[in-house]
Parts: sequence; structure tokens; C-alpha cells
Amino acid sequence: MPYHATTGTFLGVADTVWFVLLTAAAVAGVAWSLSRRYSLMMAGRRGVVLDRWGERVRGVLVYFLGQRRMFLEPLPGVMHALIFWGFLVFSVRSLSMVVEGLTSGWELPFLHTWAGHAYLLTKDVFAVLVLVGVAIAAWRRLVSRPARLELSSDAWVILGLIAALMVTDLLSDGARIAGGSPGPWAWTPASSAVGAWLGGTSAAALHRLYVGAWWVHVAALYVFANYLPYSKHFHVYTSLPNVLLRPLDQPGRLGKMDLENIVEGTALGAAKVTDLTWKQLLDLYTCTECGRCTVVCPTTITKKPLIPRDLTIALRDHLKASSGEIIGDPGRAPGSPARELAGDVIDPEVVWACTTCRWCEEACPLFISYVDRIVEMRRHLVLEKAEFPPEAEPAFRGMEVNGNPWQLAPETRGDWAKGLDVPVATAGGEFEFLFWVGCAGSYDDAGKRTSQALVKLLHAAGVKFAILGSEERCTGDAARRLGNEYLFQTLAAANVEVLNARGVKKIVTNCPHCFNTLAHEYPDFGGNYEVKHGTQLIAELVAAGRLQLTAEVRRELTFHDPCYLGRTNREYDAPRAIMGAIPGLTLKEAPLSREKAMCCGAGGGRMWLEEKLGTRINQTRMHQLQESGAADVAVACPFCAVMVGNAQQELGMESAQTVDVITLAAQALGQTGARPAADN
Repeated sequence: MPYHATTGTFLGVADTVWFVLLTAAAVAGVAWSLSRRYSLMMAGRRGVVLDRWGERVRGVLVYFLGQRRMFLEPLPGVMHALIFWGFLVFSVRSLSMVVEGLTSGWELPFLHTWAGHAYLLTKDVFAVLVLVGVAIAAWRRLVSRPARLELSSDAWVILGLIAALMVTDLLSDGARIAGGSPGPWAWTPASSAVGAWLGGTSAAALHRLYVGAWWVHVAALYVFANYLPYSKHFHVYTSLPNVLLRPLDQPGRLGKMDLENIVEGTALGAAKVTDLTWKQLLDLYTCTECGRCTVVCPTTITKKPLIPRDLTIALRDHLKASSGEIIGDPGRAPGSPARELAGDVIDPEVVWACTTCRWCEEACPLFISYVDRIVEMRRHLVLEKAEFPPEAEPAFRGMEVNGNPWQLAPETRGDWAKGLDVPVATAGGEFEFLFWVGCAGSYDDAGKRTSQALVKLLHAAGVKFAILGSEERCTGDAARRLGNEYLFQTLAAANVEVLNARGVKKIVTNCPHCFNTLAHEYPDFGGNYEVKHGTQLIAELVAAGRLQLTAEVRRELTFHDPCYLGRTNREYDAPRAIMGAIPGLTLKEAPLSREKAMCCGAGGGRMWLEEKLGTRINQTRMHQLQESGAADVAVACPFCAVMVGNAQQELGMESAQTVDVITLAAQALGQTGARPAADN
């Protein structure tokens, strides 16, 4: 029985009745609030695929319970983990206190077993650790004040409630122990210390302290549970389902719109908030406003209007404000919100600023997605309203008419290969790899040099390959990410038809954007191929001894990781393996490299748009690369080559050069050990 110095009872009949009513009201309040939030969420589009449940459960263990992504920042990670794990441990103790009130003193039998003793010891330790976590959180808000933190009163309310739960638990258990009725609570060192501190207090005062602490604890618990759905800490409810139901598709892969079966009245893309999927709406609820996305976003860093956290908050606030229109209030039938997302809720400049680099998504501890929502809004603007930056129009027209964004003649697409003994693929032709050259590799001067370098390397390794020549068209990556899904699907269908007619099974390409699209988005159109980036194939050939890079290349340079090769497709090692095999070459890593490399500014179709706001992303990235101590930059993407090279010129780095890793490998290809060209 809980401690009572005089009567041996806990609550009287009247108090028990009041507590039962309070509990019922608290439960009803939580149920009502959650049902409203659930109804709003389920007003979103269906069609979310949920499978691979084993992988989903493992993700919950690693990312939800294990807090893996939180520890990317050590101090905040420790702080949050202490509070989170303590909260999980305390759920049993809080439940036992509620049971005490509902039953006028009955305790969970579990607490009187050896397992209960172990639990109470763990709970007591975490009471102290949670208070340490709360203290760290308060110190960060009052003293260190990192820029990404929003110093809102909401956070103080939550921290205060959490601290109240811990303190009242220690006080109630301390009063029990001081009153001579420790029971299993003898296993609680922190509570025992509180009990020793209370030694000498009268029995009546200890009883009042116990009951008072108990009431404050359960009241704080009920207030906390009902406050959460209306605060930024709603993620306490939604983080588990959000991690469990996270997208398991290849990162950066965009879903296919069904343009052949459009239902009349259905929006193309996301016109209203209800045009987002229910999972995307769950993302809005789950945002903790921690700001991890903002400190890594290249558009935020360079003072563009896109701030990922603010975008999510604006959409969430709009969703909540539209609840009456969506699910109906008294006297109002459910329907669709009147305001459109792009224009009414979100400034179009925000929508067009994104480079789709996905660093915001990688930084988010709870797997909130941003790129898919932004692209959905772009699709609506392009497909239904024909509203997009004017610079995109020539690129769209060039891709549609000439198969490339520069509007250059398609019949000259293979001119770069003249005199290099490069065969054009034919049906039934004997080749292992189809070399997908890409638009930049076919028309841009630097891109053409990289294409020629790859040909030299493939010949030397005896790899049988071919190209499509004038039959190759743009993959449509930029069109899709700029919202022109119709143009992308037209290009994809045409390319897949040509590739399949030639019997293509394996593809190599120097462009990470082509690589990502061919490997992960063309399967939706019947194009299933094994796709390798040029650096991956060359690194494999070097490792297998089929290529020997023996010629010395005396250069000191740093390497810029392309977003679509590194962050999106997890390839960081292949380019470095090649450079590490080149004699005389010194690679000096920049502080922000590999997973932490910032975008060059060309992704998401931004290659074809003007950068009119804030500072230039490519220049900011170049300043980061300079921190390596090297002026020359190696790249593995034609878009990055253009952006980094332009930044060097714009910053007056006249002697600095940008060079592709494939070109470096070709320069290091000595005659000794190079295999003769294949007769293909």
C-alpha cells in the first residue's frame, strides 16, 4: 500500500471519484484531439505503399529507440536521448501512479518482484538523468543559444512538465521511504537520498507531501498528454509511426504520376494541402522544429527564401487552420480548403529555390521528407497553371524538340566520339555496357573531354561498349524535378524504347543525375538495367587489375562530392579509390565532404534557372572547398564541373582548375599495363 502515516489508506471515496472523473476527462480530451488530427491526416491522398515490415521494425529499433540520427550532434543527441529513454522508462511508473488513484491505493504486483526491483532502480537512475537532460536543454536555450533553435515558450512548458514529473516522483518515493514504508522502493538510490533528506519530518507532513506530489505528478501527466497535440512536441505521439512508416524507396526517387488515367477534377500535383499524401501530412505533425534541416540547407545558408523547417511549419499551420473546411465543424460539411499551397500559403520563390540535394532529409532524425512535397507543388504550377521561372522554358523546349536543354542539333550528339573507335549500339550488337553519354557529355566542352577520357579507359581495359549516338535523348531528370512530369515521361518512354530495342542490360554514365534516373526511375517505365557511374566502373577495373594507373599526375586537389552520387546513391569511395591509385596525386579533404558535402547549386533543375536571391551557392561551396588548402577541385559530375568552375572564375581564382576524376584517371593511364583496345 502507498504510505499513509495514520490511516493506512491513500485516497478517500470522494477523492477517488474526483480522480476517476479527472482521468476520464483527460482520456477523452486526448482521444478527441488525436481523432481530429487523425481525420485531418487521412484527408490526404492514398496510394502510400507499405511493405518490407521487417526493415521497418529494424528502423524503429535503430532510429526511434536507438536515436541513431540524434547522435550526429553529440551534445544535443545525449540530451535528447536521456529525456527520451527516461520518458519510456517512466511510462510504467506513471501508469502505476494512475492505477493507485483509480483503485485507492492498489499497486502493480510487478513492482514487488525482482524484475520490479530492477525496474525501480532503473527508473530512479533515469529520473536523475532526465533532469540532467532538462538542465542541458535549458542551458542551450539560455546560454549557448545555437542559431537553429527557436526559443519559444512552448519548449519551456514542455521542459517544465517533464521536470515536474521527475521531481514529483522523487519526492513521493522519498516521502514513502522517510515514513518507514520503503517496500521495493528500497532499491531506489536517488529516492532514498531524498528520503534521508526528509528524515525527521512528521508522519502527517510526509503523508501530505506524498499525496501532494502524487496529485501534481498525475496532473502534470494529464496536462502534458493533452497539451502535446497543440504544440510542436506532437512528435511524442507521431515519431514512432513516422519512423515505422518512413519511405523505403531509393532516396531521391520520385514517384510516377498516372497521366494516362486522370480523373476529372483531380489536381495534377499538389494544389491544396489535401493533395499531399496522408504520410506527407503525418510528416507535418512530426516536425520537432529542431532546425537540423535549416543549418545544412544550401538555400538557407545562402539567404534564399526556402527554409525547410519554416516550410513544414507553414504547411502544418495551414492544415490545422483548415480543419473546419477539411473535416467539418458544427454546421459545416467536410470539403477542400479554399487556399492553394503555392501562391496562397507558400511563396513560389520558396518552391523554386530547392536544389533537391536532400541534405535536409538526411539530417532529420525522424525521416521527414521535403523534396517530394516541393516537387508536387512544382508539378501543379507547371502542369496546371503553366507558371514557372521563364528561364526554364528554353530548357523545356530544347528537351522536347531536340532532346537536350541547350536546343542543339540532335544529329550532332555523337560528334564528340569521332575518330575514337566508338561503335553505335545496334539490335543484337555485341557490347557489355551501353555508355550513356548524357547531354553535358555530348555537348559541353568539359563534358566531352570526360566522355573521351572514359572511352580511353574502357578501351584500355578491354570493355566492350557502345553508345546510342543521335538516338540518345535527355533522361528528363531536370524536367521531372522542375515539375514537368509530362515532358519527363515522354522522354523516359522514348529512351526506354530505344534501350530495350538494343538489348541493353548494363549502362555506364558519367552523370550522377542520369545515373539516378536510369537506375531508380526508369524501371517505372519498363527500363530495368544495371547502372554504374563512371567512377564505380573504373574503380572496379582498377581493383581487378584490368587498368593500371602508372603515369604520374602531380597535382594537389580536393574533391567535391556530387549530391546525386554521394548523398542520394551512397557512393563516396569510388572516386577516392581512383584518385588514391594515381601516382603523384594528393587529395586534401575539405571539412565538409562525403555525407556533409554541400550542393553546388545545380540540382533540382536549378542548373537552368537564374540565381537571383541571396548569395551564390556555388561560391559558398567553393569557399568551403578552399578550407582544404587546395585550389584545384576534382569532380564527378558535369553539373558540378560547371558550377565549381564558374565559382573559381567568379572569385578571381585564375590559376585554379576543375577536373573530372575520370579525366585524371585517363591522364594516369600509362602504356605499361594498359590492355589493348577491344575489337567491339
